[in-house]
Amino acid sequence: MFLQQDIARFMNELKAESNSLRTFIEILKKEESALIAGKLEDIDYLTSDKTKLIRELIQSDDRRNVFFHKMGLSLDRKSIDSWLNELAEQNSEIKTLWKELLNLAKTAQQFTHSNGLIIANRLQHNQQSLAALHSAAGNAALYGPKGQTYI
Repeated sequence: MFLQQDIARFMNELKAESNSLRTFIEILKKEESALIAGKLEDIDYLTSDKTKLIRELIQSDDRRNVFFHKMGLSLDRKSIDSWLNELAEQNSEIKTLWKELLNLAKTAQQFTHSNGLIIANRLQHNQQSLAALHSAAGNAALYGPKGQTYI
């Protein structure tokens, strides 16, 4: 049914992916602090590390999907959960690793969303400041490439 070496390799992949996600979350936390403090130079530094980890996570996702296909699974949650429940009868650690991975992914998603809100807030503030400067300079309205008023 399931080859033990395939399952062992899959578990090692889950552990590695979880470690990558932990590192990614730490970078997102640092990014959040830098955004709040307005330290743009720190954000630039973090971007290269973040990009590298995103590539790693995409590769892990690809390998996981190949593994699921090899096991004859579709990539929907119901199919994967059913397979994990069946496998957990033989190896309970795999289900724990999977839940941990999902929780870490959710945490990363929450930090990404939060950082996006901070960026949007800063952008809005910068646009308002720019509009005020244009207004003070007597350049209240400019026009965009489609003829719309742009400040």
